Amino acid sequence: MNTKLNDFKEVMHKGMIENFTKDGFLTPILFFFQDDKPVIGIISYELLSTAHGKKQLAAYIKNKCCEPNVTAGGIIMEAYGAKIFKDNIEAEKIMKGEINISEMNNAKDIIIMIFSTPEKEETFTYVVDCETKTVKENFSPEETEMGNGIFNDFFKWRKN
Repeated sequence: MNTKLNDFKEVMHKGMIENFTKDGFLTPILFFFQDDKPVIGIISYELLSTAHGKKQLAAYIKNKCCEPNVTAGGIIMEAYGAKIFKDNIEAEKIMKGEINISEMNNAKDIIIMIFSTPEKEETFTYVVDCETKTVKENFSPEETEMGNGIFNDFFKWRKN
């Protein structure tokens, strides 16, 4: 990854943590690195409040990332997270949409940043406490490896 992209990733990552510890919440954002410049926009809460809205947003992101002048893209938002294992009945139910992570006993409030390039995707996920505005432990790369949700692999369509 070139220096500009790496610097952009670090600024976005650091900004996510700083904004949460300052405000106790995150405004969801979408970002791109296009024509060697950052482009950042706010995502409406309405898009994230329904499965249909999330699918529309994911389609927009993936179509935008298909443009040759976009070298990175990502999303920062709050969510629910839970540590689950592959080949687990809960994992299967989640992937089928039969249960939401928020319904699981071990669900936690998290903040997440997905940073995607055509070559690689990185996920930065932290457990948070909204009341105390505290960023707690992070999920290790191995724990987020399974992530194949709607907002993963932004550049997959470009690879095909």
